Amino acid sequence: MARFMKSKSGEPWCGDATLAAHSGTAISRRRFLLSAAPVAAAGLLCPSSIAPASATPLDVCLRISPLDSEIASGHTVRTMAYNGSVPGPLIRLAEGRPIEMEIQNESDVEEYVHWHGFSLDARFDGTEEEGSLPVPAHGRVRYTLPPQSSGSYYVHSHSMAHHNLTAGTYSGQFAFVYVEPRQDAGSYDREIFLTSHEWEPRFVNMTKEALSAEEMLHLRVDAEAENEMGEGGWDVQYRFASLNGKALGHGEPIQVRQGERVLFHFLNASATESLQLALPGHQFLVQALDGNRVPSPAHVSTVEMGVGERIDAIVEMRSPGVWVLGSMDDEARGRGLGIVVEYAGAHGEPVWSAPAAEAWSYGLFGKDKESEYGQEQLQFRITRLPLGEDGFERWALRGEGQDNRDSLTTVLNQGKHYRLRIANESGEFHPMHLHRCSFELARLHGIPSAGIVKDTVVVSPYEAVDLIVRPERLGPALFHCHNQMHMDCGLKTLFRIER
Repeated sequence: MARFMKSKSGEPWCGDATLAAHSGTAISRRRFLLSAAPVAAAGLLCPSSIAPASATPLDVCLRISPLDSEIASGHTVRTMAYNGSVPGPLIRLAEGRPIEMEIQNESDVEEYVHWHGFSLDARFDGTEEEGSLPVPAHGRVRYTLPPQSSGSYYVHSHSMAHHNLTAGTYSGQFAFVYVEPRQDAGSYDREIFLTSHEWEPRFVNMTKEALSAEEMLHLRVDAEAENEMGEGGWDVQYRFASLNGKALGHGEPIQVRQGERVLFHFLNASATESLQLALPGHQFLVQALDGNRVPSPAHVSTVEMGVGERIDAIVEMRSPGVWVLGSMDDEARGRGLGIVVEYAGAHGEPVWSAPAAEAWSYGLFGKDKESEYGQEQLQFRITRLPLGEDGFERWALRGEGQDNRDSLTTVLNQGKHYRLRIANESGEFHPMHLHRCSFELARLHGIPSAGIVKDTVVVSPYEAVDLIVRPERLGPALFHCHNQMHMDCGLKTLFRIER
């Protein structure tokens, strides 16, 4: 079985590699099928004229530029994207090797590019809150990515969107990143990378009436329009959804052979929506969560991912036919969230049949015991505040003693284990993501579950999770809800890592 990113010495892995210059050849890439987009030299390597003759050769280049992408026959969306495709080209890196990186921004606005799951210096993490380097409009930045452990990662825009539904993770700026293991015995036959996303978002009020950006501006500046907002404020809905940039029935099918063992790499690159996928007649053997090998691989009929989460799972192809690998939600699947899986020699219309309902829990893949780490406990509460004057939600992530104040910076000591208890006091799900450091899940809704290492965890309504964190890299580390709307509305805090 392929190896995935894992913690060192059984502890939550944060990494301590130093930034270094690198000179070498381009990264070698194994063959892969139906990945997020074909990776070719032209897709990820900059032209030689980009860099000065004396510069270290580039390994990878991301180019941010506008794109008209046909997500369904006759329907094109205009978005900002990486390297001329949505998703951006799959980036395959070598484990333990530094990567010389350049980002070119051909847009008219400043951008932030975040390496989700990476352990790296805050300057290159791609967030305004951490003081990272922005990518200037019509400018570029260049730096060295430090070596990473093997596993599934993700790169995406980390710009704040607020009322702009074309910015941040609403846009097409996202790509799968896979760090190749040094040794790979390979007990699967091939890999398939699948990335979900929704398109053409719009604000809706409590009556589900869609509003344009101009109408939203009117409501923000016209106090007499307060009653139009609805007591529950605004939500985001989408017209289309896709896997690998194509709506269901509008892309090439995944072609398989009976008896094949296929390793699926799933990524939820939505701005706001959770993801629940099933393949009728098949089961997923979950191997890794957020790129980290799980202690107890297990078979499930559905895989569930909050925004920003990744799952690696093997499927044995033993049910010939033409199937829909798609969302368990009928409305989401109707918007296009699915892809056809076609066995060799099979014909006919794709079949969807929802599997029997089953409870999804991270605990299915963990150890039924207490973590041995994290004696010092810090408690945080996810709190929904009264609606703002513009009718939008307001959120807070507050530690002890912060009841009447905005979220404050919490100081953590480098190399020390902490137990963070995150209590969700709201009726919504929150995918909470920690930057520049992984964590171990210690308790899920009061039940011990050691050994699962992640960087993003979904906290269910009115439940709590305990996380074991051992920060290693000095400086600021952002902790926030990966739902773009919730983050824009304040659901975030900043840790500061000190010696």
